[in-house]
Amino acid sequence: MVFAAGYPAWKKEAAAAAPVAVQAGAEEGTIDVATFEKIITENPGSILLIDVRDADEYAMGHFKTAVNMPTDELEAKVATLPSDKPIVFVCSTGARSGEAFYMLQDIRPELKKVYYLEAEITFEKDGAYTIKKPAS
Repeated sequence: MVFAAGYPAWKKEAAAAAPVAVQAGAEEGTIDVATFEKIITENPGSILLIDVRDADEYAMGHFKTAVNMPTDELEAKVATLPSDKPIVFVCSTGARSGEAFYMLQDIRPELKKVYYLEAEITFEKDGAYTIKKPAS
């Protein structure tokens, strides 16, 4: 499902989604890759998935339930982020999503269920994707 209307449409659709147990990854702030893949496959509405890539990158392919909020726009929108479900940041390498995670830690430290995906992701226009776990 694509939320062309952005965050407001996602918020309305996801309001009834069940909470999910998120397993942290090995590095601070990361989500376990296998847990992330399971959530995206089985219960994607249970998290707020934020793609922090630029709009043109997002347009070339993204996770179907992801809201596009580029890192350079994130600070202005941080106050609008919900506290009632986990937030997961993604990009194509983990670099910008990690930056978004740390930004949120500085600006809204009260949000405890915030993660980022540390992985290389290749997106296809049709919504298909490949996730390559980082080398240990």
